[in-house]
Amino acid sequence: MSDARSRAEQTARIIVEHGAFYIRTAGDPFFFTSGWASPLFIDCKKLISFPDARNALIELSLDFIAGEIGLENIDSVAGCELAGVPFAAMIADRIERPLVIGRKQGKGFGRLAQFEGHFDPGSKVLLVDDLATDGISKLAFRAALERAEAGNDKLQKSLKNVQDVINLWESRIIGNLKAMSTLAAYLSPDEKDKN
Repeated sequence: MSDARSRAEQTARIIVEHGAFYIRTAGDPFFFTSGWASPLFIDCKKLISFPDARNALIELSLDFIAGEIGLENIDSVAGCELAGVPFAAMIADRIERPLVIGRKQGKGFGRLAQFEGHFDPGSKVLLVDDLATDGISKLAFRAALERAEAGNDKLQKSLKNVQDVINLWESRIIGNLKAMSTLAAYLSPDEKDKN
């Protein structure tokens, strides 16, 4: 089994076992801030309340980051407001890098108006968020990093490959979650929308 597939299966298992995956088979779907509607919803914010889950997810993330980007290519870690912040904080702590918080809206003036914290111009900043739905918020945060003069040349060059891996990883997670939810629905039809 490939590393990406193994990480996806482990991640899906953690999400389901900790009750952070919801499915609606009847009634209105979940509506996301992006405007998308879906019968599936993953609440990653819930996972920070479970030390075993968050530690396992951080280890999986670190394995992915080390293999796909290289820790030597990261000067700082930025967490996307709000759900990306706890995950970014744990990653920054484990790899002993500075942490900044990317704000959805700028506050103040200057190069770092959209960030809490500091990084020097030219710093290679790893952007961390909880999930990607349509990628629009990630593009907005990436544009904010560019305005803040982050020097992510190597990260930008590898972004296509990394994004392909992330998309593959997330699609496998969703595939695994759908399979698990289908099985759960057959095993306990009364529990479908309990979470």
